[in-house]
Amino acid sequence: MMRVSTSQFYQFSTNNMGRLQSDVTKQTEYLSTGKQVLTAKDAPVGNLSLLGFKEELMSIERFNKNITQAESRNNRQEVALSNAQDILLQVKDIVIQANNGSYSEEEFTSLAQQLNSSLDQLLDVGNTKSESGEYIFAGYQTQQRPFSIAPDNSVSYSGDNGQSDLQIAQNIYVPINQAGDDVFMLVDNIVGDFMPTYTDNLTIPVDDIDPEEPDIYVERAVVVDRETYNGAGMTPGFQFDFADDGAGGIDVTVTDANGAGAAVYGPATYTAGQAIAFNGMEVNIDGNPLPGDQFTLNEQDKVSIYDTLKDAIDWVDAASTNLSDPKQHQVDYNHIITQLDEAFSHITNQRAEVGTTLKTIDTQRNIALDTEVLVNSSRGKIEDLDFAEAISVFEQQKLSLQAAQQTFSQIQGLSLFNFI
Repeated sequence: MMRVSTSQFYQFSTNNMGRLQSDVTKQTEYLSTGKQVLTAKDAPVGNLSLLGFKEELMSIERFNKNITQAESRNNRQEVALSNAQDILLQVKDIVIQANNGSYSEEEFTSLAQQLNSSLDQLLDVGNTKSESGEYIFAGYQTQQRPFSIAPDNSVSYSGDNGQSDLQIAQNIYVPINQAGDDVFMLVDNIVGDFMPTYTDNLTIPVDDIDPEEPDIYVERAVVVDRETYNGAGMTPGFQFDFADDGAGGIDVTVTDANGAGAAVYGPATYTAGQAIAFNGMEVNIDGNPLPGDQFTLNEQDKVSIYDTLKDAIDWVDAASTNLSDPKQHQVDYNHIITQLDEAFSHITNQRAEVGTTLKTIDTQRNIALDTEVLVNSSRGKIEDLDFAEAISVFEQQKLSLQAAQQTFSQIQGLSLFNFI
């Protein structure tokens, strides 16, 4: 027969009640947190999955912050570009109004003032800031005002061509700004690779029914063969001179700006509608050139929107005086209108790029939300507590503890003297 000493009884009872108390305390923690996995030992296998799920949720949270920031920046760009489109439409309308020879000097002055106001508005668009005070059209130079205007209305760009990206998913980056030179300074020249300057476009034939009709207008001037063009060793600044060929026709001669005066083309008979082609270049002219007409082509394949507005202002200012060259004035009008149309198309394309980015951001937000729900569901299956079962276990553990405490209380008071 085994004897149980008083000390052994106390030790056993204390250990048993301590274990039961620990179980009750642990179950209380489960109930208070709503989790059935508080430490790795609660689910040695599932804990590794939980760590993966939690890391993925933290990653989604970081990306969601980037999504919010990227959306805000691109929305601001979209609004700015929409405003730029509105301004360009207003400018075109004003220039069309100004193509009216019956306007008074005061009316032309009013239109010029409106154009100056439009230029200031477009300048403000180019200097748009983000919600954090950074310039959104400055490239990487976000703390530096990108566009500034001189007294002669010429606008310069002091940013760079950098574009910042923000990661919104594991392998997805979206732009949060656009370089101002790409947006406002590098619009395609509607003529092509060269900009014409008309030196003399005044000749009006005696039988010309409409003396306001321009004689010549460069429709297209492009480099069609870059290798041949570069290899010809010409100096840009190509002067086109038209002269009587002595047989009732017109000759055209082209010289470059190398100072030697040697012709790089012609003299050759000019044929209306036929391109003047030489050394990898092609030039198409609209109208009927007359003896003495002259223009020069300088390399310029991109045009600033601000320069186009400056040209429009100068054109309206010129219209307010007695024009000495009405034919050239109409040529300039046609050029400004078509260049404004090109500028509008350019801004539309830039706005479309922002729209594509916003669509990507919206799609990724939805993907992130769906992924977050899925991950939380998988995590919950491992970690979340079954409250009904947990409460049942808690009640059982509490009863067991109470029973152990009552038993110990009763037994510890027993003595042989109670039976004498």
